[in-house]
Formats: sequence, structure tokens, C-alpha cells
Amino acid sequence: MHRKVVVAVSAVLFALLAVAVTLMANLHDRTYPQQLGTKSLVELDFVNSGLPDAEAIGELGRLSDRLGVGLLKVAPDLGGDQSGQVFVKVGDAGEFPARITRFGDEKDAEIRSNAALEHSYASGQYLVTGSTDRLPEFREWLTARQVIAKWNYNDLGTTLETVARQGSFLMSLLAATALMASLVLYWLSVKARGRALRALAGVSTWRIQYEDLRGFLFAMVLAAVVVDTAAVVVIGFTQGWVFAPLYLSILLVFDAIVIVVTMLCALVMSVASWPGPAMLANRDPAVKSLRGVSVVLKALTFVLVLAAVSPAYTAYANARNTALQQSHWKSLADQVALSFQAAMGENGFQEIMGKVGDVVRDAEQRDDVALSYAWNGETVEGADLGPSGNLALVNQGWLNLMLGNGKGRLAPLPPERIPDSTRKFLVENLELWKRGGESAAEVLGKFSFYHFSQPEQLPLALAGSGELVFPADAIVVVAPEVYATFDDDFLASIASTRNLVFTGLGPTQGLLAQHGLQYKINVQYAAEEGILLAQFTAYFAWLEGVSLVALLVALVVSALIAAFIAAVLHARRDFPLRLAGQRWSEILAGRVAPEWLVGAALAVMIILLRGGDGALLATAAAVLCLVASPVTHLLATRWTFANVRRRTL
Repeated sequence: MHRKVVVAVSAVLFALLAVAVTLMANLHDRTYPQQLGTKSLVELDFVNSGLPDAEAIGELGRLSDRLGVGLLKVAPDLGGDQSGQVFVKVGDAGEFPARITRFGDEKDAEIRSNAALEHSYASGQYLVTGSTDRLPEFREWLTARQVIAKWNYNDLGTTLETVARQGSFLMSLLAATALMASLVLYWLSVKARGRALRALAGVSTWRIQYEDLRGFLFAMVLAAVVVDTAAVVVIGFTQGWVFAPLYLSILLVFDAIVIVVTMLCALVMSVASWPGPAMLANRDPAVKSLRGVSVVLKALTFVLVLAAVSPAYTAYANARNTALQQSHWKSLADQVALSFQAAMGENGFQEIMGKVGDVVRDAEQRDDVALSYAWNGETVEGADLGPSGNLALVNQGWLNLMLGNGKGRLAPLPPERIPDSTRKFLVENLELWKRGGESAAEVLGKFSFYHFSQPEQLPLALAGSGELVFPADAIVVVAPEVYATFDDDFLASIASTRNLVFTGLGPTQGLLAQHGLQYKINVQYAAEEGILLAQFTAYFAWLEGVSLVALLVALVVSALIAAFIAAVLHARRDFPLRLAGQRWSEILAGRVAPEWLVGAALAVMIILLRGGDGALLATAAAVLCLVASPVTHLLATRWTFANVRRRTL
């Protein structure tokens, strides 16, 4: 009976692990596509190389063909719903399928020729799918051209490093171990009487412990084999058998970690709870030796639950925000940014500023240009940016792009509510940026001011980088026109930092050619990196949720066992008190009150250590757990009372 309980609970645990591994395999296949035979992934940054993007990609392609490394560039699928990936050949050599199947619910990914890289950034992620024998030469080439490279290898070590580095995966393993430790406590408690009798009979201490732990290990491994087999079969039929080896290898790694740590905990708990001669001589209940272990395990699990509640909720909130952010990145899917060749230099940049201004003028006449230039407390020092701490300069094109209906979700901000330092900051900068003979104050008078009617209504591009940020609120300054307001120097500068984006690859290329800039400025999609980064966050929310469920189960099991042990030890006292008519609340008060005091102290400690982050959630979780404590004691004591009355305890 007890072995079946261990097998059943272990099966639930390994099923939770299988869910976590499914998410891990999904992430693994997104990083190292299984069907491409990916050996490693390298993230290249050409910022210090001085190479134009087109030239850098061309040299990478020739190098890939010569060394046989089979480089593929990772890019988002900017067609359809923009949620997938495509892989683009950097060179000409190598045979690849037209499409590959992806793990999970990802749609099939296309393999495209290097012509698709004509208007992409050279910096980004690349897959090594060919031979790795000549990778040292590849590294030397990157070093010689001052290309920053971050390597990740598709091996067991990288998988373990990912688990250790990513808090979600680490929490899932910790939760699984806590659940198994509570199961060990159950196993030792039901074996306690037999262990005591065998010790009185003179059986070797180590032999008793070895046989007990061997039985527990057998039950746990049996559950793991059954669940793993079922999980691999399900993955094979639903995802494709090509992913079965990958899934099984990651699952076995997770299982091995949990089993090894669990058995170490079991050994420590078994030794710590061994019945001493005095206890045997006094004929104390066999489970008495487990009381200390059960209390410690219950307290540790309680602490883990409180520590995990806030991260789990934060991960869920981040997942929701990521879905919103990804929808905004998708709004930029057909937007392009200008990339100026590094070899141009300052003199060359000065020469083309006027033509860039003409490009902006023509694009604005077609409503094909969007401006967003945002500051926050980290980018601006000494200026009061209002209560929100954020200030943004945008045009109507950006509002149409991000909000769809223009200013519908923005509330007008009266001029008297604009801080003087903010107005001064804008005037000082407009003196440098404005076009024409008007004063900066006159130019600013033509602007409109708004703030968010609801939090996080408008994504903004950070000044100097074009990175998309999602502030809760901001002072939004809307310029009536872009070209008529700002001079060519400012327009060329913000175009080079992706704070100015244009609609459509073809139309923008046509404008550049019309003004003789087609060989001096490249055009790249603005949303490439953002869409890829936004796709990963939701996976970690699932892992946090699974981990929290496992911890809650572990807390319930450990609390019930601790209550059972306490009820057995107090049975001689509780039975006559109950027969005398005392209420259960009076009988249990001496056990519940100390638990509430210790639990409250632990909760306060967790809240203080977290620095107030998630304090409300941790407090609510602590209250629920402490309220549940008397319930576990009541159930255990009533069960003990019934068995004493039947003389079956």
C-alpha cells in the first residue's frame, strides 16, 4: 500500500517535471534547431569592426563556405503573425531543406537563401550547422576584425548551465526535490515501527537503512520509467520522433538531478531520525524520532512557498506584458530603419545630412515616417521629467502606428502642469534642433502635450538607441511636423539611431535611390531583434507556475505528516481530554499557537529579505498557509482518536 502511494506521488512529480522539460525542449529547439543539426550558436556584434553590414555578411558567407561551418543567420518571420523564426544561409554552400519542423506549437520555419540578408544587420545570432573542425580559424577571423562573439554550445554542460542560470528551471528542480523530500518523510514514518522492531531484533543499522532506502529508490525509479516512457511516446506522436532523443536526454538530466538529491536527503533524514536506545527502552512511538525532521522540512517548504509566490506572479504579469509588447513589435514589422556605413566618417555624414532630410520630407508627405525620441531618469540628469519620470517627443505617425486611432488613449496635459525644468530642457534642445528662424519657445508653442489615460498605453523608442520601452506613464510631446520642425542634422542623427522609422522596405529604398543615397545608406527591418526577444518570456512563466504547484503539494504533504506525528505523540493526552468533553480547538491550541508564531516570524523574515518586493503576495500566502495549519492538525488528531478508540493505532 505504502509503496503504491510513493509510486503514485512520484508519478505526479515526474509528470510535473515532464511539463517543465517540454518547455525546456521548446526553448532548446528555438536556440539549437534539432532538424538542422545545430552544433553551436554564436552571437556576433560588428559594432567595433568598422565593416558595413553588407560587406560583413558577404565576408561571413565566403568564410562559412571555405571552412564548411554551415552558418545560418537567425531572423524573425516578419510575415504572417511575426511569431516564428526563419533561418537564412549566409554562404552558398550546404544543402538544407526548404522548411523544418519546430518543437511545440511553433510553426514550421523556412530556410532562405542569402539574398534575404541583403537588408539585414550583420550583428545578430548565427547557427553553426556544419563541421566544427575549423572553428578555431573562424574565431581568429572574428578576433582580427574586432567582432565581439558570444558562443553557446549544444551539449550537456550548456544545458546544465542554463538550468543553473535561469531561476525558473532552478526553482522547478528545487520544488521537485522538496516534494520528494516530503515523500521520503512519509516513507520513513510508515517504516518507523518496522525499523524499530528490526533494530530490537539485532539487525545491523546500516542494513536496515539500506533496505528501506532501496525500496524507496525502486518505487521512485519505477514511477520515473513509466512517466518518462509515456512522455516520450506522447512527444513522438505529437511533435515528431525526430525530437524524441532530444526530449528524453533533457528529461533524464532533470530526473537524475532530482533522484540524486532526493536520495542524499533521504540518507540524511534516515540517519537523523534513527531511534536511540532510550526511546526503544521507553517504548515511545516509533515515529517520535521523525518529529524534528518533519518540523524542519515543513518550515523549509513553507519558506520556499513564500519565496516562490511573488516570482511566480511576477512571471505571470511579465508574460501578459510580453504578449502586449510583442503585439507592438508586430506593429513595427513593416517598418524599416536606416543604417549608415561606419566607413563614412564624420565628414561623409555631414555631406549626406541634407539628402537625409529630403528623404524624411518626401516620406512624411506620404505619411510614411514615425518619430519617437524618449528620455527617462537614466538618460537625463538634472531635469524634472514630471511625476512619471519619462518624457517623449513623437509625431502623429508614431501614435497612428502604436495606438491605431491616434491620440484616443492619451489624455491632454494642460501647459501649466508641465514642470518648468522640463519646459527648459525642451527649449534648450530645440535651440539646437529647430529648423527656420523661429525661436525655440515659439516652436514649442506649436507642440501638443499629453499623458497616458491608462498605464502602459504607448510604447516609446529610447533616445539614442531606438530600444522599445513600455513606461507606465510619460509626458508625451507631439510635434506637428517632422521635417518642418527639425533641421537636417537632428533628422539624420535620429535616423541613424532608429528613433526615426519608415514604412515599407521597397518605398524607402526608392526614396534613397531618388536622392542618390542607395550606396551610402542601408535599409534594415526595425523589429528584427525585438520580436525575437519578446517571444521567450512567456515560457518562463509556465515554469514558475509548475514549480509553485509542486511546492504547494510538498507543503501539504509535509504539513500532514508533521500533524500526524504530533497527533500520535499526543494520543495518550488527547484521547482522555476528548472523552472528557473538551473541544478540538482547546486540545490543539498548544500545537497551533507555536506554529503560528514561528510561521509569522518566518514570513516577516522573507518579506524583509526581499526588500518589500511582493510583500503583499507573500503576506497573503503566509496567512492562507497559517490558516490551513489547524486544519491539518484537526484531520490528523481526529484520525488518531478514531484509531485509538478502535485500538488499531
